Amino acid sequence: MINAVFGALVFAKSNFLPMEAVSKFNYEVSSFFFKKAKAEQGNEKMQMFCIDKAMVFVTAMEHLKMAANWILTGKISIDGEELGCEMTNEHKYAIVKSYCASTHFTLDDKKDLRLKCFESDESDAAKTVQKHCDQCLPDAQLKEQLWEDITNEDSKESLIDLKVKISAFWQRNHQLELIQPYMSKFYEVLPRIVDKRDRQFSEVFMAHCSPAFMGRKEDEEAYKAMIDGPSAAAHDFFSLFIKK
Repeated sequence: MINAVFGALVFAKSNFLPMEAVSKFNYEVSSFFFKKAKAEQGNEKMQMFCIDKAMVFVTAMEHLKMAANWILTGKISIDGEELGCEMTNEHKYAIVKSYCASTHFTLDDKKDLRLKCFESDESDAAKTVQKHCDQCLPDAQLKEQLWEDITNEDSKESLIDLKVKISAFWQRNHQLELIQPYMSKFYEVLPRIVDKRDRQFSEVFMAHCSPAFMGRKEDEEAYKAMIDGPSAAAHDFFSLFIKK
């Protein structure tokens, strides 16, 4: 039952919720799952389930501070009460990525959390997360450089590295103002990306950098303008994406 509720909440956020309501929605949903986890003392499996679901919606400063403290202390606690479930590497990675992308904390705060998070983790997954943390900082010059790297049609970077850059760049929950200048640029470069880059990269770029979530009239008009364009005619996967 609770899994179905979670799925419905994610769907609602992605498809129906106006951007101005997202912050409050994230806070209330994560608070719900945190309270549920706290109420499930003695049921570590359910606690872990609730923490996993809460982390999907953690963007508020209050919740990020609490979650960062889990990394610093090595214990999951809510409102001062320690839970029986143990923090996983996946929890740590989700927390540190969101913390680094947030505008609420200093570079020193982020450095300290990263040092603690990765002090005994030299895995390939940890190295990838550290790359993400370097590239997701709320900095306008960094955004400009990442956009140039991502949209460079002569790029020799691997798809894996470009996925990390795209994920770090497109921080709609934490850095909406910083990515808004690139929304119109997305529509300008999209046909060229589809024509010049391979299908794998094009599909990743379309799926993760589209401003369609804003639900603006200009987004609808931009997609309509591309439906009858030469790129859509030449690439079936692009035509299908536009029509969704």
